[in-house]
Amino acid sequence: MATPPKQERSKATEQNMLDAAEELLHNGNAEQVTVESVVRLSGATVGSFYARFGNVEGLFEALHQRYLTSLYESKIFEALNQSIEQPDLKSGLRLGCKTLIEFAYEKRKLFAYFITHPSEDAVMVRRVGYESMLNNLKAHRSEVVHKDLKRASEHTTRLIYQTILGVVFVEPSNFIGRKTSIKEIVDSTTQMAYAYLTTES
Repeated sequence: MATPPKQERSKATEQNMLDAAEELLHNGNAEQVTVESVVRLSGATVGSFYARFGNVEGLFEALHQRYLTSLYESKIFEALNQSIEQPDLKSGLRLGCKTLIEFAYEKRKLFAYFITHPSEDAVMVRRVGYESMLNNLKAHRSEVVHKDLKRASEHTTRLIYQTILGVVFVEPSNFIGRKTSIKEIVDSTTQMAYAYLTTES
């Protein structure tokens, strides 16, 4: 079998180290992400680590870029805009919940780090989520009982964000003490959000 070109091997080594860092973050905390632990878990060399990242801070910067890239490649913002175009409030809520919760679960290792280490990008993502929700409520104004749509959007976005935290840090099988699917979590979150928005307090 032919040996992959040097550039391909170099890229694979870099990705393996990033994968190792994600795994360490998911199983512990940022303090466990050291040059030694990443090298040991990835099978790379110390020289390879320093050649690509310079130091641990450089590694986290690379993880940050990986997170942002996966966020934009997922077309999550496009899906949130599509939720506004749904025929009714519940359909719009479900599409928004499904998009956010599924993405958070799929990328939960990166999510875990960036939730606990806020950045301007994380604030921007939450802001987009809030504005998308507000536009969704405006598009289906006749179904929403609350007069203050901005406040209603804040409460609903916070509810969904709390669910995302649970999905990121707790396996669905342990979410409520029994095996639970992501679909069930999406459905229950949608129902809670819909009930809040359409029921007089």
